[in-house]
Amino acid sequence: MGHDISGYKKGEEIAYLRRSAFNDLNGTIYNALNCNNFNNGCLGNGEESEFTKEQLLTGLNYLGDKEEFEPERLFLKNCLSNLDEKDKVLIYFG
Repeated sequence: MGHDISGYKKGEEIAYLRRSAFNDLNGTIYNALNCNNFNNGCLGNGEESEFTKEQLLTGLNYLGDKEEFEPERLFLKNCLSNLDEKDKVLIYFG
């Protein structure tokens, strides 16, 4: 059980983040992206949504430079470097 979060561009996975259900940091990405409605407690709710470049940059800013947030920063950076032609990325919360 856990949070498996994937970023997609044109159906191809371009970013992946995993936090276990019992990891105290498993809600960090939801807070960073202001999308707690996708957090189902011990895992994501199985839904997906598009996020804009601005939302991803806001998320990076939220994370700051704390070492424990490095997996979330890497995920967001991978999403930012793979935006579609509309400057968006699809993120699935599993």
